[in-house]
Amino acid sequence: MLLFTSDLDRTLIYSKRMMANFPALTLSVEAERKDGEVMSMMTEATTKLLHQVHDRTLFVPVTTRALHQYKRIHLINELCPTFAITTNGGTILEKGYPNEEWAKIIRKRIEDTSIPDADMLRRFDMVKSDNWLQRSFYVDELFYVHHVDLTVLEPDVVQVMIQEFDVLGWHVLLQGRKLYFLPKVLTKEAAIAYLKEHCTYDVHVAAGDSIMDYGMLAMADIGYTPAHGDLKDKQPRVLENTIYSAYSGEAFTQSLLEDVLRLVAKQPTV
Repeated sequence: MLLFTSDLDRTLIYSKRMMANFPALTLSVEAERKDGEVMSMMTEATTKLLHQVHDRTLFVPVTTRALHQYKRIHLINELCPTFAITTNGGTILEKGYPNEEWAKIIRKRIEDTSIPDADMLRRFDMVKSDNWLQRSFYVDELFYVHHVDLTVLEPDVVQVMIQEFDVLGWHVLLQGRKLYFLPKVLTKEAAIAYLKEHCTYDVHVAAGDSIMDYGMLAMADIGYTPAHGDLKDKQPRVLENTIYSAYSGEAFTQSLLEDVLRLVAKQPTV
């Protein structure tokens, strides 16, 4: 059995803006809708391939999204994957329901390795500025996302926050205009490591576009990352097990899924 753990946004599904930036060769298919508006898409070709991959592998969607945001992606949820990982590893869904054992484990790890939320927020209050902080979200009571004005927020300020909170057990990461504050132990790879102890597989393939996917790709037998992603630019070191694709957008997704199916075909049958 091939275990396929894949990021979602900008790896399997794409916003309208990304679709416009990297035009697809086949018709688009709605993947997610919010308040009546289409939020993300795949294509007819990649949707068909993903169904085949789901049927022939242990496909695990992995996302930093909150649980309710993941549940909006009807194209993925309709596949009824046995496992899914949301909230950057904070929640493992098993047949659609949160795994309570993992929830207890990760929350205990957070408690043991990082200062409490309240203390972190008090320290953040001392460095934040209304000039660059636009709005904030507390994601599933696990981590924080702050939308910031990049024309005002200075790189030196971000670097100071990264260094200050690192020793307190919090990882600070600027992704686009989103400033993440995550407990350092809250990672996609931590949830995947737990999952790998509880399922049977022969080969682990992983795919992702961002630095948040670095650990997941590093632990896999084979990794894939697209040309449009930022992982290749921000990674601590080049991953020898990872294919740094020349493709972007849906062309990457199609190439990725076709490769996964080729790998499945090479697996010995029992």
